[in-house]
Amino acid sequence: MNIDNIMSNTYGVLTNRVSVEDILEMYTGEDAMFYGNPYQMTLEDVDEVINYFENTEEYEKCSELVKYKNMLDLDLFLKKLRIKNGQTIM
Repeated sequence: MNIDNIMSNTYGVLTNRVSVEDILEMYTGEDAMFYGNPYQMTLEDVDEVINYFENTEEYEKCSELVKYKNMLDLDLFLKKLRIKNGQTIM
């Protein structure tokens, strides 16, 4: 298992540089893996990816991932509000 590929694939998907389908077409086997479920990332998953890129000193990637995390956090907050208020998105 190549953690560099896994994190790079996840970063690419989260920053909309590449789709999950593109990764699956480009690579086979372990090279086509992601950290977590790229369709349902949790805040904790994103934190782990950020921590990885902090450790490799790739701070520009960290900055982009923090922006993604903030949007994800807002989306989760709004979803909780909709559920609480009994409203759905049309």
